[in-house]
Formats: sequence, structure tokens, C-alpha cells
Amino acid sequence: CAGPQAFTQGEYGDPAEINMLDDKWNQNDTQLVAKKMVNSLETWTVDEGLGSKPVIILETPRNRTSEHIDMESLYDQVKTELKQSGRFTFLDKAARGEIAEEYEYQTSGYVDPSQAKGPGKQTAAQFLLGGVVTSTVQQVGKDKSLYYKATFELTSIETTEIVWTDQKEIIKHFKKKSIGY
Repeated sequence: CAGPQAFTQGEYGDPAEINMLDDKWNQNDTQLVAKKMVNSLETWTVDEGLGSKPVIILETPRNRTSEHIDMESLYDQVKTELKQSGRFTFLDKAARGEIAEEYEYQTSGYVDPSQAKGPGKQTAAQFLLGGVVTSTVQQVGKDKSLYYKATFELTSIETTEIVWTDQKEIIKHFKKKSIGY
């Protein structure tokens, strides 16, 4: 007789290995999108002759699919690879509130005034990097196709001009099979 079953033994795998256990967005999709966007944006900066490291702030990511996609993870991968290239500077939009509180504390008299940091010296962003992932699902009988499109764009904060954009398309095909004995 078969009783309850549980996953009891595992092993480490290679994060770069393509592994599609189901028909949902997965880490491989994140890696494919990040690689395409990083390569494209690096090429654009070279082609444009941007000598200094462009200062970028990240827009809130948008997921316009019917499933949960960890957009923060996608942004983190793109940001990390771009930062490690040494060609870009990123500003931390999420930390602004905490930094403002720290300025207040440091100027409150508790900190040595010669060491206190205060407002007025933050770096200004030149560009806003944004992205969106959309999807379309087609299902007929036992066949299912998923189409994802990730679009990223870089907007000049000074002019609001979209100065760079690119997209990565991913198509997955699945067949429904019976499971059982």
C-alpha cells in the first residue's frame, strides 16, 4: 500500500541548467532575459560613446502576466550583472527614506559634527531603467504554448526621452500527458 509521499532526498544542481518542471516562469527565464538586457545595454553605452558610468535608478517593475513573477529578482539579476561590468552606477531608490532618517540622526547632536553626513551631496540619476513582462497563453486540447515578452527601457531623466529599449521573447511548448498507472 502506498502511504503519503514527501521529497526526502535532494541534490544540488547547476543554476545555468535549463529545467522546466512545469509551465510557469522560472529561473532560466530570468537568466535569459537578464543576459539579453545586459548585453544590449552594454553595447548601447559603447555605441553611444558614454565615457563616464551612467547613473541609473530602477523603476518599480511591472508584471502584466496572469502568474506570479518575482520581478525584484529579475531586476536584481540585471542590476548585479550591469554593476559588476564596471560600466554603470546605480542609486538605491528604496533606501532613500532610511537615508533621510539617518541624516536627521547624524545632525541631531549625537554624532560628531565633523563626521556627520547630511543632505545635499547625493548623486543625481541620469536615467530611469524600467521593465515589464507580459504573456500570452494558447491552449488547444493537449497542446499548450506560452509566450513571454520582457521589455526594458532606459529613459533620460533630463529629457524624458526613451534612449534605449530592447526586448526578449520566450516561447515554451508543452503537451499534457496522463499521469498514473
